[in-house]
Formats: sequence, C-alpha cells, structure tokens
Amino acid sequence: MGEQALEQDVRHCRNCGARVLGEYCVDCGQREGRDDKRFLGMAAELTGDLFDIDSRFWRTLYPLIFRPGYLSAEFFAGRRARYLPPLRIYLVFSFLMFLAMGLSAGKNFDPDMVIHSEDEPATAEQLEEALEFVSEAERKRIVEAVEQARQREAEDPQEFGGLQLNLSGEDDPQWMQDFEKRLENNSRTLKDDPQRMVDAMLDYTPQMMFLLLPLFAALIQLMYLMSPYHYLQHMVFALHYHAFVYLLYMLEIGLEYALPSATGWLFAWGVLYLPLALRRAYGSGWGGAIGKSLFIYISYGVMFALGLSAVAVLALALL
Repeated sequence: MGEQALEQDVRHCRNCGARVLGEYCVDCGQREGRDDKRFLGMAAELTGDLFDIDSRFWRTLYPLIFRPGYLSAEFFAGRRARYLPPLRIYLVFSFLMFLAMGLSAGKNFDPDMVIHSEDEPATAEQLEEALEFVSEAERKRIVEAVEQARQREAEDPQEFGGLQLNLSGEDDPQWMQDFEKRLENNSRTLKDDPQRMVDAMLDYTPQMMFLLLPLFAALIQLMYLMSPYHYLQHMVFALHYHAFVYLLYMLEIGLEYALPSATGWLFAWGVLYLPLALRRAYGSGWGGAIGKSLFIYISYGVMFALGLSAVAVLALALL
C-alpha cells in the first residue's frame, strides 16, 4: 500500500516523460513545479524565461560597459551561467546597432542638396560674378579648365562622384567587363536616389562584420602565441569586444541628437577599452597591453577598410 502511494507521488516530465525528482526535469530541464490550472502559476510559466533572460542581461550589461575584459576573464575561469553567452551578447547588440543605424540613416540627408540641371544657370551666374575680380588671363584659364572638366564628364560615363570605375580593360574576361558595366549603370541611378546605396550597404555590413570576427581573433592569437589561451578563447574575447563596440556606437547615435558634447567621451572610452580589456582578460602589463592594442587597431582598421570597400562594391553591383 505504501509503495503504491509512493508510486502515485512520482511525477513525470510532461515534455519528455522522464521521472521528475525535484522542481526541474533532469533530462530536458523543463520546470514541472507549477500548476497550469492556477492563474499565477501559468502567468509565471509564460514570463519566467523572459525575466530570467533579463536578469542575466543586466548582470552582463554592466561589466560589458564598465569592466573591460571582465566577462571574458569570467568565461575563461568557467563562471558562465550567470551571464549571457558570448554569441548571444554579440547577436543582440549587433541586431540593435544595425537597427539603430537603419533608423537614423538618411535623417541628415537633404534631397534639395542634390544638384539638378536646372540649377546650372544660377551656378554660372555666380561664377561670372566671382571672375570679375580676377585678371583677364586668369579668367580665361579658369573658364578653359571648367570646360575641359565638363567635356571629360560627358565623354567618360565611368566617372561617378570623382571615382573612376576602371576595373577592367578590353583584354579582361567578359564577366569582369559585364560586372563593370553593371556598376556603371547602377552608379547613374544613385544620382536620383543616393539613399539606395546607404540601405544596400546596411544590408551587407552585418555579414561583413561577422566574417571579420575570426580575423580579429587571429590577431589576438598572434599577440599571445606563447600564452596558454587557445583560439576559441580569443573568439570569446572578440565577441565580447565587438558587442561593446556595437553598444558604444548605439549610444553615440542617441547622444549625437540628445547630447552631442558627450560623444567625445564615448570615443575616448572606446579607445581605452581594448588595452584595459587585454590587461584584465589576459593579464598583460600596461606596456604590453598598449602595444598590442596599437597593433590590433592598425591591422584591424586596414581589414575593416578593405571589408567596407568590398561591401560598397557589392552593394553597388546588386542595387
């Protein structure tokens, strides 16, 4: 009789069917201590995961901003459950930053600033007024230079905004010539709608930044070849660092409109962040942390510039 009553008290997980000895299933981790028939129990079930994520989010946010390298050091030491995983931190702030960039992009763009053909007479009159104060010889030389520039612009359809799109020649493969032709055609449409280029670059920049993460980790690896840390740990540091950069840029976008004078302080904190993070996460001395940071800033800056150039060409080609 006692065994039968004991058997009735044994609960099974409603998710996987395993026996539940405590509040959580030991197999799948689902919580089984709440009663769905009670309003408070069901409400807690609906919101429990949300507030659990929020609590870890706030425990993660403060050290991410104000304690450079702390989250990486905690991860290296095995203390991970109390914080959001590095990849989730990166994805959250990457999404929020590019969302903020998308909302703010184009706010400073004024379509009236685009020069149309009907504006040319007024511009010519202003030029004539300015030429009244120069000598006849200088005036003739300036007029000839302007005419030559207009002829080059009319004869060279590859010129766009002062940028020469000379990517291929007559002897290059057909696919390269077709690609350049596509760039030429798309570049003309940007004169009427420059915002399309901004939107296209925002579509591809997140992927470019994600692809740069392994390269950033490789730079860290190069700086710490003789250390006991391995490449995946450097990837963790890269995820934390980029999450901070995204968060900082979001704050800069907001403060640019609300408190422009504070953006300089944000930039200064962004510059100091990397050496402080290297010092705390890897135990570097001040000299080593600063020297390694300078190398990373320069090397990664070149990589970022090349990546952004590739994104610009890709965005222009796929308009």
